[in-house]
Amino acid sequence: MPVSVAEKDREFVPVGVKADVTKGTEDHSAEAKPEEKSAPGTSEPAKGTVNVSSDPAGAHVSLNHNFIGNSPATLKLAPGKHIITVKMAGYQDWTREITLQSGSEVQLTATLEKAQ
Repeated sequence: MPVSVAEKDREFVPVGVKADVTKGTEDHSAEAKPEEKSAPGTSEPAKGTVNVSSDPAGAHVSLNHNFIGNSPATLKLAPGKHIITVKMAGYQDWTREITLQSGSEVQLTATLEKAQ
């Protein structure tokens, strides 16, 4: 089932969920579509890539406080700020806030420390 997400809320969509940007209108007639495509600023910025690995491998990876899978993980994200958290039972949580540039590729390695 397709889900529409407002442009300002796209950063909150978990990886793996296909999101279509809406302009706040329910008019999906053929007349409105050419206007949307020709309007300036409607092209989507190139996503960046974040490769997340952990030591030990298999830790839970969360993006902006939403669980997305286990490490290693490759995330395709919109440019902007994101919070990456890596967790594993018996280890301290590892968190980084990153600002991703359009089209960039970032490698994050979370070295988890044993919990005291």
